[in-house]
This record gives sequence, C-alpha cells and structure tokens, in this order.
Amino acid sequence: MGEVSTLALETCRLIGANPAGPIGARLIEACAALPPQRIHASGADREALLATLIDGATNRETYFFRDRRQLALMGSLLRSGAPPGSRLDIWSAGCATGEEAYSLAMVLRDLGLAGTVTGTDVSRGALATARTALYRTGQMSPCRDVTAPDEIHLPLTADGRRTVADPIRGMVRLIEHNILSVPPRTGEFHAVVCRNVLIYMDAAARTTALRRLASAVRPGGLLLLGPGDVAPPIDPEAHGFRALFRDGAGLFVEGARHVG
Repeated sequence: MGEVSTLALETCRLIGANPAGPIGARLIEACAALPPQRIHASGADREALLATLIDGATNRETYFFRDRRQLALMGSLLRSGAPPGSRLDIWSAGCATGEEAYSLAMVLRDLGLAGTVTGTDVSRGALATARTALYRTGQMSPCRDVTAPDEIHLPLTADGRRTVADPIRGMVRLIEHNILSVPPRTGEFHAVVCRNVLIYMDAAARTTALRRLASAVRPGGLLLLGPGDVAPPIDPEAHGFRALFRDGAGLFVEGARHVG
C-alpha cells in the first residue's frame, strides 16, 4: 500500500490536489487497481501513467454558460473598457472539456467584441473532448442551460448532440497547461477565468495558483473565480485586486485602473 500511496501523492503534487479531498480519494483507488509493474514504471512510461491518472482523477463537472450573471458582468466591463477595434485576450484556466472556453467566446461574439480565448487544462483527455466539441444534451448534461438564442452557436447534430459553430471554434485555442506553472502569457490577458478549480487544491497549491493567475492579468483586467475558490489562504486583494459586485454577481478587478 505504501507504493500505491506514494504514486497517488506524487500525482496530487503535480496538480496541487488536496490528498484528503475527492481527487485524492480517486487517485488512491486508481493506483490500488494498477498491476505492480505499472506502479514501478519509469521514464516515458511513468510520464504516460501520470497523465492517465490525472485524466481519470480531475473533475470535469462543467456546463455551458455556468453563472450567466458573472459572465454578463464580465462582458459589460470588457465592452465598456475596450477601445474601438481592439482585440481582447481571455484565459480560461482549467477549462476541462471546453464548455467554459467556448461560452466565453460566445459572450464576446454576442457583444460584438473581437478576441481570442485561450483554454488550458492539465488533462489531455479533457482537451481531446474539447477539440472534438461534441456534447450530449439533457437535464444534467453540459447543455442543460443552453437557451434558444444560444443555439446559433451550439447547433444540434444529427444524433441529437450539440456541437460548436465554426466561428466560435475559431476564437478558441486549446493547449495543455498546469496552472501551477508559468502562465501562457504574463500580464497580457484582459480577463482570466478560473472557476471551481482552486477549491480542489490544498492550501499551498491554491496560493501558488492564485499568484500565477494574478500575474497573467493586464493592468485593469478582470479575474473571475468561483464562489468556493475564494477561501483562506486565497486573497485576491493581496495581489492588487479589488472585489466588484453588481446585479448579484461578483468578480475581481486588477487595481491599477478603474474598469467600468
């Protein structure tokens, strides 16, 4: 059992997962089911094993247009602060299977704003699903909050699933990335969105992740976190952000310049 625990802890450390949380529990179970020769894998085989464990353990519970009020507030602030003809850059960190990254692109397009959404995740399997851009429908599906006006961006396929329209797919680039590492770009994103990701991390990893996320936001830019992500030791104000609440939604604004 010691070798199983060691492998599970190693995987937890890679993604900052709390070993005592649900991801840690899933990793212990997955490692316990491995044959001994795989547990002792090394080199490229071990890297492949760790990637497989991460794919199976990370949380992929997400859906299109989660918390529309927060997305609407973000869109309003971006539109009011964007010079005419400018292009906006948004980072969707921990985008899982792509629903959030595509939702952000739809928000921009519906507001007449040009831009690019960079969607990143540590799970290769989740990114493969995002690139395929085919989603099941139904009451508890990723499309459960899709409304009639959204269907122009999310048309139905012949088999009853939804796909992402080409103009939206063209606005999104998907790359493998760990939010504990250096961000894709530093100090350049108009908005960084990382919702319901930090909640699964241990305290040290949450602190590191927030520092990385904050460093990616340009002066006056926006930081969107989930309600469960903002808990000690997380303190966006310590990184120069101020909280903004409007119409029942909240986010953080980098304090160098007033936005909206």
